Amino acid sequence: MIKFSLTIWVCSFLTVQSVCAPPIKSVKLYDSWYECTKAAHHESVKVLSKLGYKLVNDNHLATRYSCEAQKTI
Repeated sequence: MIKFSLTIWVCSFLTVQSVCAPPIKSVKLYDSWYECTKAAHHESVKVLSKLGYKLVNDNHLATRYSCEAQKTI
């Protein structure tokens, strides 16, 4: 069976080359690519909201994510 693991990075886009904080790895595994990508957007909103308007705006922060296939038993 294939499940998907979600990893999110918070990155600053102030310069041409983005700089990212260490990854945030979800402990939950998702049953489909669709569920993982949907969760990535939902979790990204929560992360950016916790950081706050000023920090996100001043540092041009955004998230990037990865959904990686994992074989499970």
